[in-house]
Amino acid sequence: MAVPIWIGIAGTVLALSFIGNGVRLVMGPAGHAANAGRLHVFMATLFLPILWLVVFMAVM
Repeated sequence: MAVPIWIGIAGTVLALSFIGNGVRLVMGPAGHAANAGRLHVFMATLFLPILWLVVFMAVM
């Protein structure tokens, strides 16, 4: 398989771990960590479609 596919897979795993960690932080007490968790979830969710667009373009 091509390198962009592996980068897309590894990036997806990394983004999902950021989302999981962000959700864990949001469930905790309010404050700086909860705000950082919300930002982690938001940014990783925006990053996932871009990763898979790169993978799709590498396959085509």
